[in-house]
Amino acid sequence: MKFAVKTEIGKRAHNEDSYLLPRSETLPLLFAVADGMGGHAAGAVASGMVVEKLGESLSSGFQEREIEQLIGAIQHANLAVFEAAEKDPSLDGMGTTLVCALVLGHSYLAANVGDSRLYYFDGKTLERVTTDHSLVEQLVLAGVITREAAKHHPHRNIITRGVGLSPVVDVDVFEREWNAGDLLLLCSDGMHGQLEDDAMTAILSSERSLEEMCDELVRAALDGGSTDNITLILIRCEEGDLL
Repeated sequence: MKFAVKTEIGKRAHNEDSYLLPRSETLPLLFAVADGMGGHAAGAVASGMVVEKLGESLSSGFQEREIEQLIGAIQHANLAVFEAAEKDPSLDGMGTTLVCALVLGHSYLAANVGDSRLYYFDGKTLERVTTDHSLVEQLVLAGVITREAAKHHPHRNIITRGVGLSPVVDVDVFEREWNAGDLLLLCSDGMHGQLEDDAMTAILSSERSLEEMCDELVRAALDGGSTDNITLILIRCEEGDLL
């Protein structure tokens, strides 16, 4: 398996995004991107704490069904953020989005809370696997506004679900299969909020290395007007991963 990561402060004073990469090469492999909120200090604390707690929870491997253990690890991280905010007034109201990819071999699990996303690319078609937990996503799904109108809605940054905002959080989990050569893209909204699917598809279809693709995706998001922090992880399935 090959992967690359890039995080960019953008036009913000601080980077509130955090990410998690695998600590070993033994399957399952966990990747995560978190986009903090609650002011620069609190947002960075929340996103950093979530990926740290996830890494700690799963450092000894998986002793039960992966989906149950992943959800349990996210709940543990969620409670840690919530309790930290309760104890420290300067962190009051902090929270974070979270998107994870747990690679199992022939398949992977995608889990998310908030509006950070996971995309799947099979060499031709780009598919958004996760569903945003945001006000505009609810409006789109209800037929109140169009997908195009959502991109420019004045409340497009309001999320309806976040890690650390309550003692327990609802986590969406998707189980999918993939093949050699396929790509997974995890990203914060600083990237996907400014890039059309066609632009992402064109970059992912290129002959560039994963590192070059990451650079190009960030550059395209900035050129498209992104002022937010941008963090993304690209993961490519190799033939040996399916043995």
